[in-house]
Amino acid sequence: MKLLDRYVIKELLTPFVFGIFAFTFILTGSTILPTLIGETIKYGIPIHHFAQLFLLKLPYIFSLSFPMSMLLATILAFGRLGNDLEILAFRAGGVSIFRLVIPVILTGLLVSILTIWFNESIVPKASFHAENLFRSYRDSDKPTVKQNVNLTEYKQGLPSRIINVSEIDKGILKNVTIAEYETGKLARLIRSETGKLIPTGGWEFYDGVMHNFNLNDPKKVTVIEFKKEHINIQLRSVDLSKRKKKVEEMTRAELRDRIERKLATGDDALKDLMDYHMKLSIAFASLIYSILGASVGLRPHRSSSGLGLGISLFIIFIYIILLSIGMGLGLSGSFPPLLAAWIPNVIIGGAGLLLLRKVGSY
Repeated sequence: MKLLDRYVIKELLTPFVFGIFAFTFILTGSTILPTLIGETIKYGIPIHHFAQLFLLKLPYIFSLSFPMSMLLATILAFGRLGNDLEILAFRAGGVSIFRLVIPVILTGLLVSILTIWFNESIVPKASFHAENLFRSYRDSDKPTVKQNVNLTEYKQGLPSRIINVSEIDKGILKNVTIAEYETGKLARLIRSETGKLIPTGGWEFYDGVMHNFNLNDPKKVTVIEFKKEHINIQLRSVDLSKRKKKVEEMTRAELRDRIERKLATGDDALKDLMDYHMKLSIAFASLIYSILGASVGLRPHRSSSGLGLGISLFIIFIYIILLSIGMGLGLSGSFPPLLAAWIPNVIIGGAGLLLLRKVGSY
């Protein structure tokens, strides 16, 4: 790394850290705290769990603040260099504007990669634990009986077992229907009045009937009535009432698996596809912001933290509008999900390159 690169990156570090604290404070005060305080009062959450919920929700806020901080850092760093005539000195020494921007773009790329890692390893786990902790208080006064529970198991993208239970009461299954498939074809249909989990493994079903279908000859069906039948289903009772994870609780791999399951069963996976591509496009906003921030920071203006923060918030506001437009176009089917998710980056990045080219021609 050359001295010039180290110097520019050093100029970025302080405003980048300042941006993380500033945007985290803004986002926390406008999104997390009002809702969390209201829920704490409503559900009687003790103060130590309130603090735990707050800390578990912070990683998600940090992941949003990284791209914003990169934008602010670039604007402030180049604004300071310009006001102190250091940009002029660099250019007089034969250093072009585009050479000055290279370490900024590389830093933006590094922050984007860091954001992807953060979103895949830390944010999902923290968000999942926060949601579970919150639900433990929200659902504590609700009845333990669960109605109309459905669960589908998959093998190689195809359904292998579909379980429907009309009611679960203290671990006892009532009115159970199980459809088992082999290579996508219905092989077995089991219906029973009741069932329960066996601690040693599997499930026991009582007072039921089993239909075995011949895969080679669909007309041949074997019907077996039973008083008690043991079936080796590797599921726990909690799996039957497993809640659906929110997007921020899932890694891209988990989201991709859910998309594949929906597509295999003919369900609509468009929203999940948009979320899948959005996770990556928003992470790469740091790289896009570094380009636009450099072009804005290099333009002649008086630099200050307040002005830089104001400009950053305005650009972020435009980005959010474009993000909403892209989401709408993707969900409506007007654009493919991949293209719709990257619309903000393409527009903001294109504008940044045009401005940078204009500034470089001065």
